[in-house]
Amino acid sequence: MARREVESGQKYRQPGASAAWVVVDLTQDAEGIAHARLVRANDATAVKMISVSALRDPRLYRLVEE
Repeated sequence: MARREVESGQKYRQPGASAAWVVVDLTQDAEGIAHARLVRANDATAVKMISVSALRDPRLYRLVEE
């Protein structure tokens, strides 16, 4: 199964959670690990940054199909 690219504007949700998170920016840390900055869809003041590999792990996050 091909791994989907993470892109700005995509929405993700943690399994069992109601809140969706929107990817607003992609960056790499000093070691070259890709990270995504996310804001909560219904509260733009809630921000978090996680690794792209975590977003791709279906045990942690699921892409919300539009």
